Amino acid sequence: MESKDEIKQKLDVAEVIGGYLQLKPAGSGSFKAVCPFHSEKTPSFYISQEKQIWHCFGCDKGGDIISFVMDIEGIDFKQALRQLGQKAGVEVPDYKPDESKDEKDIVYDLHELAGKFYQKILDGHELGESARKYIIERGIDGQLLKKFRLGVALDRWTSLCEFLQKRGISESLIIKSGLAKQKQSGDGAIDRFRNRLMIPLCDASGRIVGFTGRLLGVQDDKSGPKYLNSPETLIYHKSDVLYGLHLAKKAVRQEKSIIIVEGNLDVVASHKAGVENVVASSGTALTESQLRQLKKITNKLLFCFDSDAAGFAAAQRGIRLAQGMDFNIQVISIPDNFGKDPDDVVKNNPESWKNLTQNPIHIMQYYINNGSKSLNLADVESKKKFVKNILSEIAYLHDQVGREHWLQQLADMSRTEISVLRNILRTPPLNSTISGNGRSSSVSPSVTELSREVKKSKTTSRPDNVTSIIIGILINFEEFIPEVLNNLSENEITDQKWREVYKKIILAYNQVDLSDSTPKSKIPLYIRLQDQLSEEVRRALLKTEELTNGMSEKSVREELNRHIEILRSATQKERRRILEADIRQAEMSGNKEKLQDLLKEYKKLLSN
Repeated sequence: MESKDEIKQKLDVAEVIGGYLQLKPAGSGSFKAVCPFHSEKTPSFYISQEKQIWHCFGCDKGGDIISFVMDIEGIDFKQALRQLGQKAGVEVPDYKPDESKDEKDIVYDLHELAGKFYQKILDGHELGESARKYIIERGIDGQLLKKFRLGVALDRWTSLCEFLQKRGISESLIIKSGLAKQKQSGDGAIDRFRNRLMIPLCDASGRIVGFTGRLLGVQDDKSGPKYLNSPETLIYHKSDVLYGLHLAKKAVRQEKSIIIVEGNLDVVASHKAGVENVVASSGTALTESQLRQLKKITNKLLFCFDSDAAGFAAAQRGIRLAQGMDFNIQVISIPDNFGKDPDDVVKNNPESWKNLTQNPIHIMQYYINNGSKSLNLADVESKKKFVKNILSEIAYLHDQVGREHWLQQLADMSRTEISVLRNILRTPPLNSTISGNGRSSSVSPSVTELSREVKKSKTTSRPDNVTSIIIGILINFEEFIPEVLNNLSENEITDQKWREVYKKIILAYNQVDLSDSTPKSKIPLYIRLQDQLSEEVRRALLKTEELTNGMSEKSVREELNRHIEILRSATQKERRRILEADIRQAEMSGNKEKLQDLLKEYKKLLSN
């Protein structure tokens, strides 16, 4: 048995997915959940234990446990297989699609080697002394060093290049990987990072994809910036990476929220204080790609930005995007006497940071508190400025109840009638839609409402949709097959792919002797057909399982017959349309013999 099949046999789809999502029972052996792959409030993510598959009827994603782990973790097939193999106690051999690794795999390997090289220097090399001193000053212990795989780059020009070239790596590939750069004059390459504390940047599955180097010496024109990041490469795309995400996921699922801080060392400090559901945006605004990754594991974001204006401005751009994606956004506010950032707070008192993270405030409350600090609301001009600023933030809120809540609070604070505030909110530019930054118009429906309307508009009377339900019912309820065989001919199924599935059902059904009582004869039709079923058919099975869940046999039969009639009607309508076109063509060409045949067929069709 292949390791893939052994893993799928040993692990249950509901248990695996239940480790990531909150599942709700949806009938015998079935579960529902809010889909982690798109924004929704009503669960449309469906799991079948009997069939060991999952499918979301909102975004149309689906598959087995392997495809789920690939999608939720953002990893490839072989990584998902290894991860599930560890969970199932199944050894997964190295999987190689061909004899040689591709360039991307080699670049991953180079970063892994570089990470170990930098760690080795920090662990014991005499030239790593300054870094060790700096780390002690920051209060980073040995456990944190290993957890975050911190290291040091020597204050030499070609240390890493020489190390990698001795292992047969070409100079051009080292440059392409971003670990080195071309000399400004002459041939050869030099290390990109020198005399720096090295902080590995990892993807969602924990692979090193780049580095941030923190300068250890005095900053001057020769030393370069205080913080130096890897350039964009085959494996590193800054807009995709969140520092610490691979270490935060477990805690995020427990806490049901994620804390977003500005600096990488803020993440390290937070772990020191025992708060692990934290990632860093590395001083830049959150991107849509990063937010999509977070949406898979939580809907609640806790922003903690540095107290300076730059920190707030960067966070504000990310907040706008997050509002457009329907996140629940709160703020961890650091009092002035606690320090500038989480790192400062933890240095002074780790418990203080823990307490702050447990008492966030709503983003609107933060805006109100912050906006009223320096203003005298008894002064008319100050009040107008405050009201305008807060209303511009309320305009970003999607949900009506939330808007009303904050309008009422603003009305109370500013001693202004709520009806006046509503009128201002409806007046341009506050009610205008701003595209590209996640802001919705105050009168336009939310993303969720729009998707709901789109779903409503999709009719189930399309022949392919109707046929998929018929096929799903027949495979799930094979006792109905004999009566359907007498009632539905394969020619009435116009869609070729569904006609082929119908033929397979008939063939598989006829191959079993129903009077036979051996175990083989009792194997469900789905199991007998599973190797022949496409992903589309599997989706149809889950859809019909959901539709028929809790229905009596009589109701299912009625539903089946109703869909057969819809299909037959649609097929006849299409056939009539084709015949009418052929009749017009025969009349125009003057082909009387063909015209007579077509008219006979048309008359026969109308009489049915």
